Amino acid sequence: MTFNRKSLSVATVVALSCSTGALAGGFQRGTADTDILFEQGTVNTRASLTYISPQRGFTSINGVDVDGGDYTGDYVVPNYALSLGNDTVGCAGTATESFAGESDYSDLPGGALPAQVSGLSTGLPVGTSTAARTDIFGATTTAVSQTQRLAFDSTELGLTCRVSYAAESGRYSLLGGVFVEDFHFEGTSLGTRYAAPGVPIAAVTSRIDVESDGDYKTGFRIGAAYEIPEYALRVQAMYRSEVKHDDISGDGTVTILSSLAPTLPAGTVVPVDSFLSEAISPQSVEIKAQTGVAPGWLLLGSFRWTDWSTNEASVLTISSPLIGTTSSYAPYHWRDGYTASIGVGHAFNDEISGAVALGYDRGVSTGAETTYTDIYTLSGGVSFKPNKMADLRFGGLVGYWTDGSQSIAEDSYYNATVGDDFVYGLNASLRLTF
Repeated sequence: MTFNRKSLSVATVVALSCSTGALAGGFQRGTADTDILFEQGTVNTRASLTYISPQRGFTSINGVDVDGGDYTGDYVVPNYALSLGNDTVGCAGTATESFAGESDYSDLPGGALPAQVSGLSTGLPVGTSTAARTDIFGATTTAVSQTQRLAFDSTELGLTCRVSYAAESGRYSLLGGVFVEDFHFEGTSLGTRYAAPGVPIAAVTSRIDVESDGDYKTGFRIGAAYEIPEYALRVQAMYRSEVKHDDISGDGTVTILSSLAPTLPAGTVVPVDSFLSEAISPQSVEIKAQTGVAPGWLLLGSFRWTDWSTNEASVLTISSPLIGTTSSYAPYHWRDGYTASIGVGHAFNDEISGAVALGYDRGVSTGAETTYTDIYTLSGGVSFKPNKMADLRFGGLVGYWTDGSQSIAEDSYYNATVGDDFVYGLNASLRLTF
């Protein structure tokens, strides 16, 4: 029995495009569209946009019920690819937003997260233990800070090539390439400087706004694939290397909101240098498979492991000759992430295909922060191919986000809970073949 590969292949990523990338645990966003290397045609180009709306907000902070709205922001993930080649060899240039995150806590009581100790030193805060960071009225505490807004993003530009060999048993392919990735960070926090160590009288209150960038760093990906075209069967595995961003620096401002110090009157804006400790885009392994199971029907599946446990904590430092150096320490202690999906695609005719898929993403949170708990997803989509040159796809996703908690006992600096939430996504893409 043979299967109509031409009709079925268009449904392969319709249902999975939302769930396998833009919703993965941690700060995963888009993945390079290397699947374009397997499309028919000498030249292929594909552009897609994925919109994700995560509905996540706190239900309690330090034992007090809160209704501060969703602190997670909606986002759009772009993805572009251009490939050239034939059945034996091909290369694809790709571009996407690989990692990103955004949180806004300004609607919480007090307009920010709870306070933690920030150190006045040339390095880390005065102690990075939970006890030291939560001792905001301690005998040696000189300053505290409250996170109000955080955002960062990384753009990936890559080149991946395929070399294939056709045998009687099927087609074998080796894949490999390089990519570069940058890093951009923005943050806002509220700071309070005490009148003296251990004297919790606000001598100076301020708003700190910083923006930092890391240069492009190089990584690589390598993989393999096996196909039996007449059965629409393909199994492929891809490894993406880790990327370390260790040169994240920039500038910012400290705006004095109130002051007892005559040298820093309210309204003063102090320029500062800003530095963010090492940020790691984790290594990952992804396995994707498809096979025809009946004429016009395709079974789809994917699995990905991501090494999120390498991300332990971040340290944000600001420095100025006028106000000195201040650092804040934020641990999150993530565990590795696992994402899996299974679905089915059906070609209704030569022009229209559809697919549905179920997905599961194991949360990476371990109790030091609440955001990334388990997610269960249902996704679906349709593909319309009016002629040999064009392929238009639309997909949608709804996800169930399980509740979770964080605690001082697990190295957080405040206790908090989140309830069961939902995530929504939409995806659209256009492929042109020449």
